[in-house]
Amino acid sequence: MAPGSRATPPSQVLRWAVESLAKAARCRSSAVYSEALNVFPIGQAMEKNLTIKMGNCNHRRYAPHLIELVRTGAIDPTRILTKVVEMEKVLDAYRHFDRRDSGWTKVELKA
Repeated sequence: MAPGSRATPPSQVLRWAVESLAKAARCRSSAVYSEALNVFPIGQAMEKNLTIKMGNCNHRRYAPHLIELVRTGAIDPTRILTKVVEMEKVLDAYRHFDRRDSGWTKVELKA
C-alpha cells in the first residue's frame, strides 16, 4: 500500500472475513492478489474449521460471453469506467490502479 492510501489492504479484508465467520462457515475469495500478499490468519481459520475456496477468476471462461454482451449492446461497460487513458500512459495508469488511488477503479486503455 502506498503511504497515505485509504484503501483497505486485501490481507485486512481476509482477516475481517475469518474473524466474522462462525465456526464451520464457508469463505470464498475470487480475485487477483499480489504474490507479495503472504499474510493470512491460517491458524484462526483452522481452529474455526472453515472451508475456504480461493482462486483467480477464470477470465477465459467468461470473457467471450462478456465481449458478446458488449458487442450486441446488451451491456454498456462505459457506465462503470472511472478513467480513460492512452496506451502510451499504461504504466503510469497501472501504478495509480495498483496503489488504489482514488478514481482509479475501472480504466479503459485507448490504442
